[in-house]
Amino acid sequence: MSFATALSGLQAASTNLQVTGNNIANSQTVGFKESRAEFADVYASSIGGVSKTQPGSGVKVTEVAQQFKDGTIDPTSNSLDLALSGNGFFVLADTVNLPDPANPTAPVDPSVPTSYTRNGAFKLDSSGNVVNSQGKYLLAFAANGTTVAEGFSVGVFRPLTIDTSQGLPNSTENINLALTINGGATAPTTTVFDPTNALSYNNTTSITTYDSQGNAHIASTYYVKTPVANVWDAYLFLDDYGITTGGQAVPPAAAAASTVSATVNTPGLPIPMSFTSSGLLSEVGTRAAAVISAATVTAANTAVTDTTAADTAATATAGGSYTAALAATALTKAQTAAASAATLAADAAAANSTLGAAVAALAATAKTTAATAATAAAAYATSAALVVDGATGTTAAALAATAKTAAATAQTAVVAYNTAVAAAAAGATQATKVDFGSIDLSLINPNISVDPMAFDIDFAKTAQTTATFSVNNSSQDGLPAGNLTGIDVDDAGVVFARYSNGGSKTLGQVALARFQSNQSLAKLGDTAWAKTSSSGAPIYGAAGDNNFGTIQSSALESSTVDLSAQLVKLIIAQQAYQANSQTITTEKTLVETILRA
Repeated sequence: MSFATALSGLQAASTNLQVTGNNIANSQTVGFKESRAEFADVYASSIGGVSKTQPGSGVKVTEVAQQFKDGTIDPTSNSLDLALSGNGFFVLADTVNLPDPANPTAPVDPSVPTSYTRNGAFKLDSSGNVVNSQGKYLLAFAANGTTVAEGFSVGVFRPLTIDTSQGLPNSTENINLALTINGGATAPTTTVFDPTNALSYNNTTSITTYDSQGNAHIASTYYVKTPVANVWDAYLFLDDYGITTGGQAVPPAAAAASTVSATVNTPGLPIPMSFTSSGLLSEVGTRAAAVISAATVTAANTAVTDTTAADTAATATAGGSYTAALAATALTKAQTAAASAATLAADAAAANSTLGAAVAALAATAKTTAATAATAAAAYATSAALVVDGATGTTAAALAATAKTAAATAQTAVVAYNTAVAAAAAGATQATKVDFGSIDLSLINPNISVDPMAFDIDFAKTAQTTATFSVNNSSQDGLPAGNLTGIDVDDAGVVFARYSNGGSKTLGQVALARFQSNQSLAKLGDTAWAKTSSSGAPIYGAAGDNNFGTIQSSALESSTVDLSAQLVKLIIAQQAYQANSQTITTEKTLVETILRA
């Protein structure tokens, strides 16, 4: 029995040497997990159990257990090299279901995982699939769309495929402008806006937008300070054609179609922008228009009051009632009325509407009648300055009566316009952006045939201060066509394709698996494992979630083997082997002694 005991020791020591040698051999293998030989003593047993004097029958190897601790993370220059820090395995498949090239949009059955690995050294095959050095496919969770926000279908496995085709263009849908507007600026000296005349606007900004085919279009916005306090007008041009919004969108409905001006440099209707007294952007669009219309009503009321007073004073100077003192008073009243009417005309000039033809007609009437009132009041003021007797007083009085009537007419028109705008504003929500519905680009460039553009301009972070005009942020979400320039993988395993146009596309999320017992996994070689009944079923998830580790791109997890420690174990295993050999030698000597006796 001593021979058998020593032989079991030799076998155990030999296994320990093999395990240690295997560790040393794989000290440079990516993702390799160090193993250790585990032993148990052996006793001969019977029905009566093991005797207290039983010396034992040797040793046996109970398991060669791999130690699933994390290896050192070594950086590389390959973005498809992936290192796992923490719990989890990459999920591999021997075969996968790929889209039909003849029908790429047809549904594809999910792929089935066949093995798991910590070796993250991946590459592309000839079809653009991410595979390991054995040609096994790296599986990922299918993306629900093209952005991370749209999420991933966890448990629906797809081979991770890198699309090397050209990045498709995106039509601009959102423009963000954060501006600092100078509240101390004066209204332009030229009151009729013209984009070719710098004296008719205060400032301008431009940004490049893109249509559905990636063609670039310059969106320019001109800013004009109105006579109404804290109110500005913004005019949009697309490739020098004025654009008039069709009105705010009311979800889920899309915004109404926008109107393109018939000729180059002809402005569309402006976008009113109102600010609070503290300089914060208050409203853009309909409710800002209501601020203008309300101010215009106030100006109209003042004009009516002043022209009525002027008419009364003018009547006192007519005919035989004339005196120099009365004429002086009438002149003062006339000048006041002329100034009030001029303010009314200036405020009314800012009255514009995109609320439909009926309201637009009211705006036009308010403008026309206010301008007439200003002209009439100015004519009376001129005449009042020439009054020197009863006859000239009578002439001036007639003009004063005309001015009074014109102001009243303008007041009626302005009130009607304000009533319509206020009714629309009452049903509108507060907005800091304006929607431009379908814009027919063929009206701008007949040589292209693309989908209409539709976007919004958001001024949310715009403020009015004493600082000079500046653009703090100008961005849009459209893209021209682009070529693949690289692949990025974040720590959650989300894989992005980067394109030369600055865009990116979500390709999928690297699938991870974990088990209740890693040491119960079946070793397949090539640094891969398979599930067993003892390991438990795989639990799938994403990096960083539900006790999974994180992923680092352009890095690999090195072997967990410590060469110094393994060399020491090698010496100890060698000594154990030699000692068991000596046991056999001693037993042989004893046997020979007995035989010679």
